[in-house]
Amino acid sequence: MSKTRITGIALIMGTNVGYALVPSLSFLAFDQGVETETLLFSKFFYAAVLMWAYIFIKKLPFRLEKKAARMMILIGLAYIGIATTLYFAFDYISGSLATIVSFTFPAMIVAIEMITGKEKVRASRISAVILSMIGLIFIVWSPDISANLIGILFALGTAISYVVYMMGLAAECIKKSNTLVVAGYVLLMSTVFNFFRCLLSGKPLFTTGFNQLWLMLVLAVFCAFMAILFFCMGVKLIGPGNAAIINTFEPVLACFFGYTLVGDVLTRNMLIGSALVVLAVLIANWPSAAAREKSAADSS
Repeated sequence: MSKTRITGIALIMGTNVGYALVPSLSFLAFDQGVETETLLFSKFFYAAVLMWAYIFIKKLPFRLEKKAARMMILIGLAYIGIATTLYFAFDYISGSLATIVSFTFPAMIVAIEMITGKEKVRASRISAVILSMIGLIFIVWSPDISANLIGILFALGTAISYVVYMMGLAAECIKKSNTLVVAGYVLLMSTVFNFFRCLLSGKPLFTTGFNQLWLMLVLAVFCAFMAILFFCMGVKLIGPGNAAIINTFEPVLACFFGYTLVGDVLTRNMLIGSALVVLAVLIANWPSAAAREKSAADSS
């Protein structure tokens, strides 16, 4: 396996850790009296300040070409769509069903890549997607799940937003742009969107008290600033399809953090599902015979 691929996998796994911490840290923040709108604005505001401060200190060129700027708007809107549609889905269906439906995006991305010829049709990739989906169902399934068409459509909106977001990051015009700048624009657009959400809902922009502030800073630094940066870098290195499959590891980590941080129950089904997701990620990233032969030839 090449160093580029290993680095890309490590970056996406780092993103998974950041995103997986969000539910547990958010519940801790809600227990401290933080409103959802306030949490989202504060998280993205602090992360955007960090990112743009670094960009300006390092004097990185932040102007985008017209084609890249148009794609950046699409990427930013897609990222906003990921969070908002999922929260809307929670109003109509359980978090378990919303998670299952929204995490159909790896299958969508792999299918798009194979149809467009960006990736070869390989049984290993198809098997990895199927295994990861089965594992995900094991992790989040509960007997009291009830379906609602509106909720399912919102969750599908989350999946489609993920597809647009990841395919946009893999676009050639974005690959040519500085990763820090791309992440900076994503954070900036999310901050502006949630600023207006707070204004329209009448919720406060910032938290009060030390207990709320430290949670916001952890969410901002690890779950937004670093997670988005790692994700942008990882997709550039290994492509959206591979990143999407590895991303299914996020619910596994979310269960672990829920168990260790907020006392969630860890069931046998969760352990079985986690094992299947790990197996799927290994299968997806196991080098093909051609890649092994090329690596052997290069080293000889």
